[in-house]
Amino acid sequence: MNQPWQYFVICCLAFLCYSVTINGNFVFDDTEAIVKNKDILPTTSLINMFRNDFWGNDIKLNASHKSYRPLTVLTFRLDYFLGSGLNSVQFHVTNTLLYCILCCLSLPLYQVILEKNLDAHYAFLSSILFTLHPLHTETVAGLVGRADILSAILFVFGLLLYSKALKQKFLLYFSLSIIAIGTAVFCKETAITGFGVCGVFDFLTKKPLKNRKSLKLYCYRIGCLIGFLIIIMYYRLKVMNFERPIFAIGDNPTAFSSNTWTKILTFNYIYFLNFILLLWPHWLCFDWSMGCIPLIEKYCDGRIILVITFWIFIIYSCYKLFYKVYSEKLKNIKHILMGVCLLILPFLPASNIFFKVGFVIAERILLLPSLGHCLLIIIGFYKIQNHFKSIRKQILIYLWFLYILFAIRTFQRNTEWLNEEKLFTSALNVCPLNAKAMNNLANLLREENEFLEAASLLKKAVEIRPNFAAAWMNLGIVLSNLNETVEAENCYLTAIRHRKRYPDCYYNLGNLYLDLNRYEEALKSWEMAVSFKPTHKAAWSNMLVLLNTLERFDEAIKYSTIALIHNPNVASLYFNTANTLGKLKKFNEAKAHFLKAIELDPNNALYYSNLGVLYHQWNRLLDAEKMYKKALELNSKMEGTAVNLKKLRMKMNILNEN
Repeated sequence: MNQPWQYFVICCLAFLCYSVTINGNFVFDDTEAIVKNKDILPTTSLINMFRNDFWGNDIKLNASHKSYRPLTVLTFRLDYFLGSGLNSVQFHVTNTLLYCILCCLSLPLYQVILEKNLDAHYAFLSSILFTLHPLHTETVAGLVGRADILSAILFVFGLLLYSKALKQKFLLYFSLSIIAIGTAVFCKETAITGFGVCGVFDFLTKKPLKNRKSLKLYCYRIGCLIGFLIIIMYYRLKVMNFERPIFAIGDNPTAFSSNTWTKILTFNYIYFLNFILLLWPHWLCFDWSMGCIPLIEKYCDGRIILVITFWIFIIYSCYKLFYKVYSEKLKNIKHILMGVCLLILPFLPASNIFFKVGFVIAERILLLPSLGHCLLIIIGFYKIQNHFKSIRKQILIYLWFLYILFAIRTFQRNTEWLNEEKLFTSALNVCPLNAKAMNNLANLLREENEFLEAASLLKKAVEIRPNFAAAWMNLGIVLSNLNETVEAENCYLTAIRHRKRYPDCYYNLGNLYLDLNRYEEALKSWEMAVSFKPTHKAAWSNMLVLLNTLERFDEAIKYSTIALIHNPNVASLYFNTANTLGKLKKFNEAKAHFLKAIELDPNNALYYSNLGVLYHQWNRLLDAEKMYKKALELNSKMEGTAVNLKKLRMKMNILNEN
């Protein structure tokens, strides 16, 4: 029987541990998934969410990671509305509240699994352990982890509904469970394993092998589960055009290894690390790629002993489990088998067994497996208590001590997620060879004009990973700021050598050539940038501005026409085109482009000011005055506009006198 106070305690623990995250910023992947994602804006059509991937890119593009989570993006959009924009507090509050809901749902789930096996309070103890587990910090404190929380909520809800379907009103509750799990898949793909968990739960609960009728009904239910699984998988694959995502070697080096034994040993070592993170989540890192876990390439590598020990433990545990299956009634170990099922099945999509994934270790994908892990830990405590009955109270004290340790670690880890500097610094404490963390931290230092420190970190990053193109490019940017232009150029060219199609690097190389007055090379670099990425608005804008400055107006018009085809809603491109048309005395066309730029960006004072200049040259003096005044209303510090307005009024006074 559920006790309201238990839900209250669980909810309070979850909120207290994660309340510190409410004041956190947008960090790491949040920038791409939320801050730069146009799909969360109210001005973007809702249909776009169902066409694009999680990051706001067309899911059918080769560059897309093929992550399809439209319902998660919808919640981001709702947060944007409720918070009146990109208010990080609103986003973090939602994440925290959703986590509280998940933790509360874990209680009835554990009660259903432990029914008739353990006392009801063991379900409560399991829920507390799940709530306090430090491994969940990335999921809650990192806003992109909402996909995992939402899918987990619906996953658990679907399993609870399925358990009800096996007792009463099968058709109703079965349909609702399918809807819940199907919806979970559109929050995050890993929830598709919910169909498998339901099938295992059905087998362990209904014991279909006892007679022919039970087996027939079980096959019918499993057939329905498999049918809906196939339908959802087909739709999911169709959305991504039946294409696999393309990952870089740095994202998952093991998957790209040509040596089979290296793959097998390293992947098994990664499984071991995942197990350790569940068991003792002390070493937590926002990203485990880029040198964090070196490949096991030699048979004398000491980590092989850990892999062998890990598998001896797994095999021994399986032996003991199967021995119990044959020696005891299935109902007596149903809860253990369900714990194992919840631990293993949701992890399979991330295991690299069926397909490559774009990460080495991702703490947030262990959210669902931790449901099974926490259950097994509490079952273990129960077994120990029964075995050592004379010290039952002491064993319970150890469990509460574990709760306290987990709560402290969770709170402490949450403080590291408050901003990127803390997050990246903490990563280097765990993975000193993490080139990505060095690169990210260096970018922060660069933004703070700490160029020497940034250069030092980036040099170390490319030393660790010589083919790290992004680090080479960022090193080039830093060296440019230090006026080390020759070295900066070499860095850009090295980055391009490692990544042939690198529009951002060509863009920055063009900027370097512009600073060195090497205009033709600058134009060629920007041309390369837009050839690889036609939507690179900054490269287009720089091309148009430079051509305008060089008075190569015909070329500027030619390029602006192409640029606007690929970027029909970029205000700066209309603005630059309008400036060129104005110099060609094509006033009507220039006016149309200025007005379009203002329509797209109505608060940009410069656009009004330049339209005022156009009207001024056109002798439409009243219109010019109106535009100058509007520009100064938006930005009173525009001295040039103020001077132009003064000249305009002098001219108007002279005309009035005449």
